[in-house]
Amino acid sequence: MENPELDKIRDEFTEIAGQLGVRLGLSRTVGQLYALLFLSDEPLCLDYMVERLKISKGSASTNIRELEKWGGVRKVWVKGSRKDFYEANPDTLKIVINRFKSGIQERVNEMSGGIDKFEKALSKIENSLSVEEKKKAQFYKEKFRKVKKMQTLINTFLKIIPKKIFL
Repeated sequence: MENPELDKIRDEFTEIAGQLGVRLGLSRTVGQLYALLFLSDEPLCLDYMVERLKISKGSASTNIRELEKWGGVRKVWVKGSRKDFYEANPDTLKIVINRFKSGIQERVNEMSGGIDKFEKALSKIENSLSVEEKKKAQFYKEKFRKVKKMQTLINTFLKIIPKKIFL
């Protein structure tokens, strides 16, 4: 039997974790799912989490996969059940570092694609530009080179950080 005071503490912690998730650029549900699993002393199935958080099964499934992707939770087998059960990775520092690293990498990759697109566009029009416009285009190219250099430094930094931190 569940204790109402313990339930209230768990529910309030779960809500705060959901708010924190939003502030960190995640979904509220990601934070709530992690908190619910973090405070559980046994693996939980999606049905329980759906019921407890009052969310759809689709939302729970999508967000639990997001947590799995960067090591926040893992799927575990529970004898006698065919349902999927999950448990939280208790190493919150490792989870935050993994999320930080993947977030930076995503943004660097997005910017890299944009820079490539801009450089190609400049190359297409370069011959048709006036002398003044060519100076501006050259200025843009120099700025793009600086951005690419920064991207290279960031990628190097992400690679040289000890990999065992991120596993």
